[in-house]
Amino acid sequence: MYNSDLWLEKISADFGDRKSIVGFLLDAGIDISELVDASTELVPWKRRHCEQSDSEREMEDDEDLCKQNEVTVKEPDSPASVPDTALLYGMHCYRDRFVRVFPHSKVDARCYAKQAESTIDQIKGMLRDGHEASIDVFLEAAYRTMLVQEYFPASVECYYLWALICFTHNAFQPSLAFLDIGCNIDDAFEPIQDLAHKVRLVLNGVYGSNGEAPLLDRSGSGPSAQLSNALAVIFQRFDGDRDGVLSVSEIASMIQLTNGQPAPRSAIQHIISVFGGRIQTKGGRMVSGWDINSLTDFYIGQSLDDPNETRNDLAKFGFDPSTLSKI
Repeated sequence: MYNSDLWLEKISADFGDRKSIVGFLLDAGIDISELVDASTELVPWKRRHCEQSDSEREMEDDEDLCKQNEVTVKEPDSPASVPDTALLYGMHCYRDRFVRVFPHSKVDARCYAKQAESTIDQIKGMLRDGHEASIDVFLEAAYRTMLVQEYFPASVECYYLWALICFTHNAFQPSLAFLDIGCNIDDAFEPIQDLAHKVRLVLNGVYGSNGEAPLLDRSGSGPSAQLSNALAVIFQRFDGDRDGVLSVSEIASMIQLTNGQPAPRSAIQHIISVFGGRIQTKGGRMVSGWDINSLTDFYIGQSLDDPNETRNDLAKFGFDPSTLSKI
């Protein structure tokens, strides 16, 4: 039986489902598909990666020559009698991946292990900036982890790193998907257990437990209806001059209420620069401060980092921290 996809599917079955890995990362907003597809460092793993074999090229050349000499090329009587040339290519791909995972010599094995260790150290260094890292850093870190998994498909640390990348990118469900796979490989790997605990704590805080109202919507990138309503009331409360912008002094009053003490002016200027800036008031003036979107973005970020702090802030503003309704 000639099945051109058989060996490519076997690569995924035996050495990790790369399609699922790429899919989980895509769900997290980290699309490495182009990097993976264009890579010359990874064994091909999709049907479309199959290139023409030499015999296929020779067949086309023969057909062209026959056309030039007005010779008819006879079609085969039975398609099943002719092998799919991609089958050989698929077999070669499987062989290439197999010898990477199971090297022939101890020298090669030590070399691959040393290279993997170095790459993992580089990835961890790339992730030290945490949430401040750019999307390009997340893309590169995820791709480099794929390079390690190429040689060590059962590496629990690869799935931990992908989970950490997703978690740092505030994509909690994809993070849990990688953590589940990692636990199936080695449930005694402590970093997996620690990260899983952190992810579930954040999810419980963000989306609530025991009947609590959620802070964010299902995408995790916007406020829930309850939080949005609460922030609208809070904004109106501190926008004393009703110009549609929270000025430096108005933001200072809000921070003093939540923190219990005045904030340094430099700290206020910093959060204005991060979440707001020069904003036009209803009267047409340009002032430094926050609009309602700025306030919302601030609390989305805080809810992702520390949902309990957001609920505590809401309590100080006069809202029930569980239902997010006005007391």
